[in-house]
Amino acid sequence: MTYQSKPTSNGVYRIKVLNQDLFIESAPGYNPGLKLASPSPTSAKQKWTLTQVPGQSNVWTIVSVDDGSGLTYRKNADTYWGYGYPYPQSGSSLNWSILERTSDSQTYSKIRLSGESNCFDSCDPGSDAVHFYYDHGHVYDGPKQCFVFELVPVVKPSAPLDIMFLQDATGSQQPYIDTARNEISQICNTLISGGRFAPQDLRFGLIAFRDHPPQDQSFVTQQFPFTTDFGVVSSNLAGLVATGGGDGPEAQSDALSAALKVDWKDNATKIVMLITDSPPHGIGEDGDGFPLGCPLQIDPLRVATRMGKAGITLYVIACEPTLSQYYKRASDFYAGLVKKTGGKVVNLGDLSILSTLVAGSALEVADSDKYVKQYQAEVRSMANNEKLSAGEISQRLHKNFVTAGAQHSTLVVDNMYEESTQGNPNVDVWFNAENLDEARNKIQEVQGNRIIEKYQTPGVTQSAAVQVQPISLAQVQTVVQKCLMRES
Repeated sequence: MTYQSKPTSNGVYRIKVLNQDLFIESAPGYNPGLKLASPSPTSAKQKWTLTQVPGQSNVWTIVSVDDGSGLTYRKNADTYWGYGYPYPQSGSSLNWSILERTSDSQTYSKIRLSGESNCFDSCDPGSDAVHFYYDHGHVYDGPKQCFVFELVPVVKPSAPLDIMFLQDATGSQQPYIDTARNEISQICNTLISGGRFAPQDLRFGLIAFRDHPPQDQSFVTQQFPFTTDFGVVSSNLAGLVATGGGDGPEAQSDALSAALKVDWKDNATKIVMLITDSPPHGIGEDGDGFPLGCPLQIDPLRVATRMGKAGITLYVIACEPTLSQYYKRASDFYAGLVKKTGGKVVNLGDLSILSTLVAGSALEVADSDKYVKQYQAEVRSMANNEKLSAGEISQRLHKNFVTAGAQHSTLVVDNMYEESTQGNPNVDVWFNAENLDEARNKIQEVQGNRIIEKYQTPGVTQSAAVQVQPISLAQVQTVVQKCLMRES
């Protein structure tokens, strides 16, 4: 391994104690949150994204590669004689000074909060915790205050990543808009920090939607093009004020159609993320001002089919419990809709996990599409030449993946939905239908509350995490579906 006395460029680093085989490791749930640990070169918990703060010398932000947590600190009387300790938490990193020193014929760096004098240390007897302590002048006085850095090579992704947000901008959505605006930097850091995506290969776009007149007189859709400037995305979201909307269903169909037509990069992983607490017009909800569907005759089922063929994956972030408590058909409709693209419905009941849902969804799709590119020719050969069904292909491919130890990013989130034997056939109806007219009158009404009792009151804590796991049969089935549906 090659170690340097200080970081020299933005990148992913492992931070090692000088002269000792110990590395700074993130320890979620551990108090104080950082510890010194034996080397684990493949562990994301020992990797940190260091980004120099513009206009400031030797000042950096420090973000965990493992979960995108930014480094902050805590200080109270119980934290090592009141000195306090660095602590990774959901959100942006504070600014940290990384100052190069030379003493005892050795060159290394001290790490401290910008503007403060106390340094990282780990000198509490019997503990491996990292805390702050006063700055020792010599290596032998403070051996665990001295650090060197290993730059981790960036693994270039096989494809850029394009994410188009479709944001409901009607009256109930302001908290979701504000959260997305505040956490866009964390979403970007999570995607970049793993080394899989270079900043210039990550683009975000935004389409806001409300409704057609006379339900809403302001706008139907408002489009903001793709950009690699995450500050622009935040500004675009900041300019949105949630208001209006008229009846319950909104102009999701128009937003989906607009997303299909944006300037996607040909070789990009393409993801649409619809954030909403209402359905589109025309699925059979009570009080729908346009019961036959979009006034412009845009059919969301047809649009989703075209998305699937074009290699665009749709995820719906369903704002719950509102969506399922106010609309009797919406959850089944969206489950069938996203299935046409190989996507998912992700339930959101706790705003604090929004950034994890977005980043985790993107990583899932990126892995899925990677396997599609690798195996599309083989899957089509099995279908066309061997006349195997999609299920048979999935079983064979999954067996091969298990033997090879294939991994897949997986978004693990607390489920808010009750199991519904009545609802599952409805999902299949929406998935198999070509258009709303074909499906609408075949839907069976589902009795009872679709939300688990624990989550029926808004604001209940919900957990979410992104894990790399052995690829599951369900994930292989999605890969096979994409291989067979896509036009190229």
